[in-house]
Amino acid sequence: MIDILIRASFFLLMVILGYAMKKIGVLSKEDGVAMARVILNITLPCAILVSFRTFVFDLSYMLIPVISFAANWLMLGIGFMMTRRATRDERIFYMLELPAYNIGNFTLPFISGILGSTGVVAACLFDMGNSAMCLGINFIVTALAIGADPGRGVVRSVLTIFRKPSFDVYMIMLILSIFGIALPEPVFEFASMISPANGPMAMIMIGLMLEFSSDRSKLKEVVSVNALRLALAAAIAVLFYLFAPLPHEIRKAVAITAFAPISSASPAFVSELKGDVELVGFASTVSIIISLILMPLLLTFL
Repeated sequence: MIDILIRASFFLLMVILGYAMKKIGVLSKEDGVAMARVILNITLPCAILVSFRTFVFDLSYMLIPVISFAANWLMLGIGFMMTRRATRDERIFYMLELPAYNIGNFTLPFISGILGSTGVVAACLFDMGNSAMCLGINFIVTALAIGADPGRGVVRSVLTIFRKPSFDVYMIMLILSIFGIALPEPVFEFASMISPANGPMAMIMIGLMLEFSSDRSKLKEVVSVNALRLALAAAIAVLFYLFAPLPHEIRKAVAITAFAPISSASPAFVSELKGDVELVGFASTVSIIISLILMPLLLTFL
């Protein structure tokens, strides 16, 4: 337990380091964007590849993406119902901030640094149901709900997930594992040289991207969104951890992943719909801080 708390504390310190480097002018938010490209295109795919080195596919694991897909639709519906008499900006905010999880940039590096390959696979399965929603469907449904033209076809939007190298690597490795096909060992050896950099880089990047707002008028919306997300996360974690017919490490990883912060894709979609981007950034920062506090606790006690 002590070892887990120490490692989790190190991850938190990396976030603080990134934020401190930004505040003193050594690094900038733009550097965080550049680091995100390296993470998403190089270090994260390598970390996923390594996690499949000893993975054995089980059909019961497909329960995990079903849960994350259903959770997105539930929160999207709640956001729609809550904003029937609200302003356009409020509807955009709730419908794009309540659903969707930041798995690739936040949860995967965090889990891989502590739970290892089993945790990475479980988080990837969760992201399998999450990605289609947070990278396309949530945006389309929200645009239609405010009477805007999504400007993209449903199929085209959903297919954008295949432009993510991490998702492509995951799907290829999952298919290979289903058919019992193993890649040559040098492939894993090469990836294992790069993958350890994923966690530290991701945490420093998160520190660089943190943004705080002093506008108290936005606090109510920020608290509401994060409270609802926490309530659903707690329900998923408790039910899945106690009742899912899966190994303990898988149940533990999914319970923790349910507390992932708001998707990093949300600000871009809110901006595209001309919503309140500053409010989204504030809510996302708060959700990251909450996840940084709760995830280590869950890792310690589950």
